[in-house]
Amino acid sequence: MPATTDDDDVLVLRALHPGASDPVAGTFDRVTGLLTPTRRTWRIRPVLADDRAYVTFVVHRRGVDLALDRFNGWRRARVPLVRVHRQHQASQSAEVVRELAADLRWRRVRDHGSALELLADQARWLEDGREVRTSPLTALPRGGGFGNLPITWP
Repeated sequence: MPATTDDDDVLVLRALHPGASDPVAGTFDRVTGLLTPTRRTWRIRPVLADDRAYVTFVVHRRGVDLALDRFNGWRRARVPLVRVHRQHQASQSAEVVRELAADLRWRRVRDHGSALELLADQARWLEDGREVRTSPLTALPRGGGFGNLPITWP
């Protein structure tokens, strides 16, 4: 894990929807490894990033979310990475995406579907100043289960 100061112990993931009432969608505590979404339900709750958790993407009509699930699937933390609407496009910053990918890799979360590689690609894409609408994450196929199983192409 990269060395951090006290100010860098928490990554703040901002809300990407233009009309969001809360500017923060979630936080990732780099000391404890806890991903805490702001919006919670009976299933969406804080999840500890460790070797018993796995990282996936939830791709939907208006964007891509990062999901961190416990091994049994009963708990999931979900935060937005990319939002693309007709006249609005937003993404987490390249720095946040890069540091999140590095911390998740360091904590050895299970990576199905090359999610951590795609996070690193997204960070490089944003650092190069390219458009969010054509980023690697927006090219993922839609469907709630992408990344839950390893992908093997013939």
